[in-house]
Amino acid sequence: MLEAKFIASGSSFEEALEFSCGLTAKLYLGEEGFKRSSTIDIYCDNLKQAEKLDELLWETPKEVLLPHQLAHKQDSDEPIRIGYPGTKFLTQSISLINLSPDMPSTLDDYETYYQLVIMDGAELRKKAAAIWSELKKIGLKPEFLDQI
Repeated sequence: MLEAKFIASGSSFEEALEFSCGLTAKLYLGEEGFKRSSTIDIYCDNLKQAEKLDELLWETPKEVLLPHQLAHKQDSDEPIRIGYPGTKFLTQSISLINLSPDMPSTLDDYETYYQLVIMDGAELRKKAAAIWSELKKIGLKPEFLDQI
């Protein structure tokens, strides 16, 4: 059954992008109590955000090289793929990290869903709460991780 985990990830999209780099490394390497994910999809809010994350993942974290690509570039098969609305992840992955304030259209192909919660005290936080409610309606039991 799909596990859904919500994680506080800063107070802006910029902070959430940085946070997602560290989370991706922890998942890919199976560190700090996270189950190892040999394949990870990261869903961004738009192309600009996906391109920024693509750049950040080459630099952050400094001690780890994370093999990744933008999902619309299907010329290689990297284990970490970055997508945005309008792109499709073509093969199954173990984990999905969602940077978008909107729920992805499908979660069927994943073992673990990570919703990054931007703690802006306003609209983005409310959207995360709406996703939480939607997941409960479909029978999932989301969990909130305050610190990682």
